[in-house]
Amino acid sequence: MRKLRLLFSCIALSVLSLYAQNDFTLSEQLFSRIRINPAGTGNSANVNIFSINRFQYAGMEGAPFTTLLNVQTYIEKAKSGIGVSFNYDKSGIAYHQIDFKAVYAYHLNFGKNNVFSFGVGLGLYNKEFDPSKHVYEPDPLVPDRYQKNIKFDASFGIEYANPYILLGVSINHIPGFFYEQTTMNSRPSYYAYARGLIPCCEKFKLAPALVYYYTGQYHVIDANVTGFIGKYVYVGLGYKTETTAYAMVGFEWNWLRIGYACDVNIGKISNLAWTSHEVMLSFNIPTKRGNDGKWIY
Repeated sequence: MRKLRLLFSCIALSVLSLYAQNDFTLSEQLFSRIRINPAGTGNSANVNIFSINRFQYAGMEGAPFTTLLNVQTYIEKAKSGIGVSFNYDKSGIAYHQIDFKAVYAYHLNFGKNNVFSFGVGLGLYNKEFDPSKHVYEPDPLVPDRYQKNIKFDASFGIEYANPYILLGVSINHIPGFFYEQTTMNSRPSYYAYARGLIPCCEKFKLAPALVYYYTGQYHVIDANVTGFIGKYVYVGLGYKTETTAYAMVGFEWNWLRIGYACDVNIGKISNLAWTSHEVMLSFNIPTKRGNDGKWIY
């Protein structure tokens, strides 16, 4: 009975906390950043198609599920990156959110290998909550009627990149400053990240990274390090403050990148749902102005 009560409590808390916050978090998001920072658009001259499916709290009934699709490319004559980002986020038993935005970044090139970019994203989000799907006793904190909300959305960011370092900051859900703060309106969220690329020897590169984000409710620091072995394989380890430790592994071949991340949940929820899983699939399609499918880390 105690475990049953704990299960219902965890489900309720996951619904309420994720219902109130705006953004899901991913372990592999630095590989394609345009959802969190539009300034990262067009960081390769090729057409990049990037997708992730995340299965949160594996094994728990009604557990969160997220799918993300990013598409982007670079237009050399306009010194601009363009793209679109779409995601579906089922945060709990009764709540889901759909986001779509078009992204644009203007690139300032300093020399051959230094790029400073400014980006903006414009789109819509749709949030829905259906209390009829709840199976536990009514709670005064949970809305008792179906709710749906479609709102305009906007984001802005800047990024600096060269072959050895990547720096970026962004703000998402800017219209949230002007909306009433309710669970059906997304609050502004903030991201900042730094990633290095250290050539250790001819066949091994080390990429340490530090990410900070405020998702509208929580402050999170994500520290990770990824090792690129030869031309085809990478492995990584990371830790998100107070919530998760995770490992990543991936394979790259020509136009294709496949990745997998396993999060080990920390705290009370680990008694019921020990792991979360991410599956990443990405294509880097060469263009006439591109670099034969070469990956930009």
